[in-house]
This record gives sequence, C-alpha cells and structure tokens, in this order.
Amino acid sequence: MSHAGFFEQKRGSPTGLALVVTAHAAVLGALVLIKGPEIIRAYNEPLVIRNIPVPPDPPANPPPKARELRPETTFTRPERDVDIPIATGPAGPTTEARPVPELTLRTEEPIRLARVEPITPAIRREAQILSGNLQPPYPAPEQRAERGGMVRLRVHIGPDGRVVSVDRLSATSEAFWNATQRHALSRWRFRPATIDGRPVESAKTMTVHFRIEDI
Repeated sequence: MSHAGFFEQKRGSPTGLALVVTAHAAVLGALVLIKGPEIIRAYNEPLVIRNIPVPPDPPANPPPKARELRPETTFTRPERDVDIPIATGPAGPTTEARPVPELTLRTEEPIRLARVEPITPAIRREAQILSGNLQPPYPAPEQRAERGGMVRLRVHIGPDGRVVSVDRLSATSEAFWNATQRHALSRWRFRPATIDGRPVESAKTMTVHFRIEDI
C-alpha cells in the first residue's frame, strides 16, 4: 500500500456522481427562474390644453308652468222634445165662479199742519250814561304834585240805573282809584239795560282820565 497523501486519486462512486449532477441541475434551474430587472422605458406624452365651456347659471325663479286648459264640457239640448204622458180621467164636479166684491177706496181728510210762529230773537239794549257830572274830584296830593292819571273799572248797574258795585281793573295810583270809586257809587246814574223793553241788571267797562289842564 502506497502512501500518496491527500492528493491521492480516489475512485468515484456512482451515487456521489448522481448527487453532483442533480445539484448542478438545481442551481441552473434556479438561475433560469430568477427574473431579471425590468427595463422601464420613459414615455413623455405631449401636453394638450383644451377649453371646457362653463355651463350657464340656472334661472333664479323658474317660470311658472302653463296651466293646462281642459276642454269645457258643453251640454246640448236634445233635438226632440220629450213627451210627458198626462193622466186622464173623469172630470170632477165644476164650481161656479163667485162674483168678486167691488173694493171702495175711502178717502181721508187732508192733514192740516198747525201754523208755527217764527221765534224772534230778544231785543237787548245796553245801559246808557245819563247826563251829569261823571268826572270825580281831582285828588289833592296828585294835584299838588301835578301828576295826571287814569282809572279803568267795571261798573255793575242795577235795574233802577244805580251803580251797585265797581271792580278795579287798573289805576295809576291809590288816590285816583279811591276818588273814582266814591264818585261812581254816589253820583253816577244810568238808563238801565233792557230786554224786550224790560229793565235788567248789566255791567259796563269805563275809563276815567285825570289831567292837570282840565282843572
């Protein structure tokens, strides 16, 4: 027996050879089944710009729908009159016509209206001043001061023409008012006011002036 070492050729067995062939076939099949990298080709499509029309806006208030008119139904009168049978029988008892009494119209006497006399308004006459001395005496203090003045008063006159009372409306001073009041109550006389000739009480507004030059 020779000692050739590790590199000594060994006899191959049939089983080992079959395993080697099978392993190589499997590797080749796996390489064939592996899909290679897919090559993607770039494709640039040209850009096309198109105008798309904008749809119109819908109307705010749609027009009302037209009302459907239905044909009117007309009725026609039959051309032939319908005969209605009337029952006939024996005539009943006849009645004699009674005479209508004559109507007599009764005339009434005319209505006589009473005569109404027209109402005449009452005739009123205002009081009148009788002739006399109506100017009161000049007050001494006002005369010495040589001052003039005026008194306005309302005079109440009785049915007899005498002054019943006086009301002071305005006066320059107390001296002028006192002199006028005393003189009116004692001296003034009037023809009284009348209504249809009947004397009545009345009132009268008067003005008295005091002047130095009249003294």
